[in-house]
Amino acid sequence: MKSFFKKCKEYFSRNEVKASFGMFAIMLLIAMPLLVIWITLLLQYAVITPVFWVIIFIAICLFALLIAFSTILYEKLLANYENRKITKCEYRKKFLSELTGPFVTGFLLVAIIIFLDQFTKIQAIIHLEGKSSVVFIKGFLNWSLAYNKGAAWSMCSNHTNMLAILSLVASFVILYFMKDFNLRQKPLYSLALAFILGGTVGNMIDRFFRSNGVVDFIETAFMDFPIFNVADSFLVVGTILLAIVVLFDVFQTSSKTKKQSTEDSDARQEENAQ
Repeated sequence: MKSFFKKCKEYFSRNEVKASFGMFAIMLLIAMPLLVIWITLLLQYAVITPVFWVIIFIAICLFALLIAFSTILYEKLLANYENRKITKCEYRKKFLSELTGPFVTGFLLVAIIIFLDQFTKIQAIIHLEGKSSVVFIKGFLNWSLAYNKGAAWSMCSNHTNMLAILSLVASFVILYFMKDFNLRQKPLYSLALAFILGGTVGNMIDRFFRSNGVVDFIETAFMDFPIFNVADSFLVVGTILLAIVVLFDVFQTSSKTKKQSTEDSDARQEENAQ
């Protein structure tokens, strides 16, 4: 037990860890008031208006700036702990690099997914409330408004609050893995994370702010399938992409292991022959 606490003490005494915690604490103090103001403003609008779009746009821009600023803050704190000096020019280059980097790109993609999901849900409520199923593509796709207080296929319908909290936790977990977002080097993996995070947050918003639950409106006419929404679509596609990436990695690792095993076996046979 003493060795465990000793390792923890050594870990938390590292400059990188102290800088990370300091950056997180400062960013939390900056972001929380902005988040409260943003949510308060959004709650004033029951339907889409031009001002609503302005609030969303400003929030996206601010968050992108905060992401880039957090990196500069981390570098500044780390430099202070290590007694290093970084010029303003270096900070400026780092800030611009982060602002146009993979993580911000991933965040903007997630924001577009959430935006699309919420926009379609609001339009469904406005145009489908009180109506029966509306044919969009005969024999293939219909619009039909429904509310779901549970998870997929109405599971856990009596635990909406728990599902909302689980969605929030899952969002933070996926957000952590978004640090590896890179469309050039890991296209499938990056898209999978963005799709899953966007879909999760899209439905989480409904669970927190809509008393009726998650808004569903897409109905397949050619098969008996539960009504779903845009967020569900991105979640399913993201999960499939992630499964493909995992299976590919497993196959690649297995191939490398077999190749290494074959090479080792050949090497031993050569040694025995000599």
